[in-house]
Amino acid sequence: MPPEKKPAAARIRALDWHRGIAVLVMIECHCLALLNPSHDQEPLRQFLNSINGLVAPSFIFAAGFALAMVSCRAASDPVGRRSRALKTLSRIGEVLVVSNILNMQLWPVFKDPSWWLRVSILSCIAYSLFILWACVFSLGNRPRTIAAVMAGLSVLIFALAPWTQTLRGLGPLQHFVNNSTDSPFPVLPWAGYAFLGASIGALMSIPERGPTLLLRGLGVMFVTGLTVALIGPHWSSIYRWDPWILGNAGERIWKVAAIALTLRGVELFGTRQGWAMKNPLTRILELYGTSSLSAFYFHITLLYGFTAPLIRGHYISFHPVGDWLSKADWGAYTVLAILIIAATGFLCWAWDFIDVKLPWKKAKKKPEAAPKAAA
Repeated sequence: MPPEKKPAAARIRALDWHRGIAVLVMIECHCLALLNPSHDQEPLRQFLNSINGLVAPSFIFAAGFALAMVSCRAASDPVGRRSRALKTLSRIGEVLVVSNILNMQLWPVFKDPSWWLRVSILSCIAYSLFILWACVFSLGNRPRTIAAVMAGLSVLIFALAPWTQTLRGLGPLQHFVNNSTDSPFPVLPWAGYAFLGASIGALMSIPERGPTLLLRGLGVMFVTGLTVALIGPHWSSIYRWDPWILGNAGERIWKVAAIALTLRGVELFGTRQGWAMKNPLTRILELYGTSSLSAFYFHITLLYGFTAPLIRGHYISFHPVGDWLSKADWGAYTVLAILIIAATGFLCWAWDFIDVKLPWKKAKKKPEAAPKAAA
């Protein structure tokens, strides 16, 4: 591919902001475990619930978007494509490892091994990305084809969702198909958001036209999601299964698209004005957004703590806010949530210095060019 036709390697800062906002809202959401149940029916709690429902779709959508975009950008170079495939697979493995570490911290996985199969948001992202990884890299250097296939698969996943919710008796696979087990984020239908993100991320990788196609793709996503949400009551005439999930997914899809469109517009405006890369607010969002995996681990550990066995029956426990769980009023909740958000940000910032020095993260030195022969 000629140099002028290669896709730009510019980072989509709006995607980092989107993930950063999702991280902040996620921490706020999980900190609601501190709130006394007597506040559950209050208007503020209900309002927060309506916002918190967008966190998981945003994370999964952004993960699929990023995977497809960087994979398609690397597809023009066989060596770069192979390196990108291995690097992406390594990152997917990291997500799964962190998910299993949290399983060991939070659940009795050794007493009841079935807890290993529980699909959390992290393991859902890992499984979804692995399927995406196989699909995207098998299709090669064809971003438009990838976009069309990923969009078609997302439609298929959501269209089958009402039926998959009724499946039972699948054994271990039950954890991946619906939430009739203890899996809060089964791969079906949550993987649909990853495929949806991948379809738009592939469009963004197209040389020269990527930014325009990104806006068009998000616009189509917005209109489609809004349409599905508005005709929700009529799905019952098409599906004999519970169609609620379609209207719910449609609402989440158009709202995620609206947020992405808004942030992209802010990014473009801020870039022209010169403040997008220097604004303290965007730097904070990018800190949380680019460290979303470590932010997830740190804030869960700060909130729920852990108990680790040592030797001779001794244990080490860490439960910094354990005494406040389900006991705080709104004032205490606000203070504790702010403290956990700040502590998470600090730990992410500190971890970034360690993360880049890990043996498998160190960048390989490029071989030096051979000296030219003297004329």
